[in-house]
Amino acid sequence: MQPHHKQQTLLVADVGGTNARFAIASDGASHITQVRRLASADFTSLSQALATYVASLPPTITLTGACLAVAGPVTAGSANLTNLGWQASEAQLSEQLGVPVRLINDFVAYAYSVPQLPPDQIQCIKAGEALAEAPLVVLGPGTGFGVARLLPQIGGWQVTPCEGGHMGLAANNDVQVAILGQLQQMLPHVNVESVLCGSGLINLYRAMARIEGQAARFDMPAQLTNAAANGDSLAVRTVALFCQWLGTVAGDLVLAHGARGGVWLGGGILPRIVDALQASGFNDAFVDKGLMVDYMTPVPVHLALKSDTAVIGAAAYYLDRL
Repeated sequence: MQPHHKQQTLLVADVGGTNARFAIASDGASHITQVRRLASADFTSLSQALATYVASLPPTITLTGACLAVAGPVTAGSANLTNLGWQASEAQLSEQLGVPVRLINDFVAYAYSVPQLPPDQIQCIKAGEALAEAPLVVLGPGTGFGVARLLPQIGGWQVTPCEGGHMGLAANNDVQVAILGQLQQMLPHVNVESVLCGSGLINLYRAMARIEGQAARFDMPAQLTNAAANGDSLAVRTVALFCQWLGTVAGDLVLAHGARGGVWLGGGILPRIVDALQASGFNDAFVDKGLMVDYMTPVPVHLALKSDTAVIGAAAYYLDRL
């Protein structure tokens, strides 16, 4: 570790559509303290949430910088938090805090956290052999569907945020075709995020209930995943289809990015349904790419078991640019 890393006391955050996680990083990216989770809906802006967190800190903490990972695109120092309707700028937040502030996409932060994760926070979903010097993709369903690409370079990674959640959603079997038909009646626009996120899981459940002539009983993703864990038939099949469709989309992203270095899954949902994911058709759907089956078969897939690793990644990103 370089000496200047030890002198940094960074405010780091992972701000999503549901939760805003704040922390202090010191002595490098992985030493995180003063962790606090705020409900994003309780605030009208990132600035307001940031002020609430800062007010809770002990006066002995003197910040040297901040890196805030946000769920949405960041362009030229300005962020659009898609699912909250918030706008934020590095210049305004730097003035508010009195230290340099960097804004980054949340899945860029996830990507930066991957090399920092200890083995007990990683689960292998699909074994394989990563191709050296090939790109990786990090993706995952949470409040939205995040994607980032990692390109290996000397001494680390170059990370590119992507808006893969807004790609068109493809149907690959009769069940998915029927679901897609229902979604097109339910939603003004159907994309990957229409199914592969928290609200998307509920969209998927309601579409399946319609097709089967059943009443939809659950409105929240946690209710649905709990019901699936307790053996509710429609909930079990909804989660299984969710995982299968995720496998298809993950495989598509590997093909699009040439990501033979592997796939890292993150987000808030998958750590809660690890057993269902492992038992699902994810792996079969992932490699089911026609002439590209042999290309896909060696590509490994891993899951980050904790959903709060983006704060570590935010610190790593900031320190990487000193």
